[in-house]
Amino acid sequence: MPPRTDRRERAADAAIEIIAEQGLRGLTHRACDARAGLPLGSTSSCFRTRAALVGGVLERIVAQDEELLVEYPTENWTMSTPEGRENIVVTLTELMSFWLGPGRTRTLARLELFVDAARREELDDELAAANRQYLRRVTDGMVEADMGNPEEAARLLIAQMDGLFYDAIVRPHLGGGEPERLRAAIAVIIEGLAHGLARQDG
Repeated sequence: MPPRTDRRERAADAAIEIIAEQGLRGLTHRACDARAGLPLGSTSSCFRTRAALVGGVLERIVAQDEELLVEYPTENWTMSTPEGRENIVVTLTELMSFWLGPGRTRTLARLELFVDAARREELDDELAAANRQYLRRVTDGMVEADMGNPEEAARLLIAQMDGLFYDAIVRPHLGGGEPERLRAAIAVIIEGLAHGLARQDG
């Protein structure tokens, strides 16, 4: 039997795959055991209820994204010069290309989970924690970029990037997930934030 921490992560990873493939209707403790290759009952021993399992998956997605984000430093970000804004665009394009490519399973599960969690009072704490973590990380980047009102800039950036994710996933025939189109869209977003919020601050 694998250690409990390993079982918990394996069960959560299996749940992410199931949610991405089948939606939440396919998520059961038994299905996670089978997908993860764990003995029957392993997932339920780590997550006693379905709500606990969904909450655990939210935590796992945020943790995996955090591990990824630390690989993308923001020291060269600045909103005040074209070169600095280009650095931001390049970084965000690489991240989104990953999340829509090798990390697509996690992206699909995240979008599905966030919508579902918003309807469930018992997951309010987990959803709020996940959103705070994403907002904190992006706000830190906006601070590095010398952005006025960094938290508001971060909130708007997250909202617009989620829109790009949604467009690329539900309308793939329109090509919104292609790297060059992603880059062009992100450049528009960054220029809009830089100039729009700068005018508000002024």
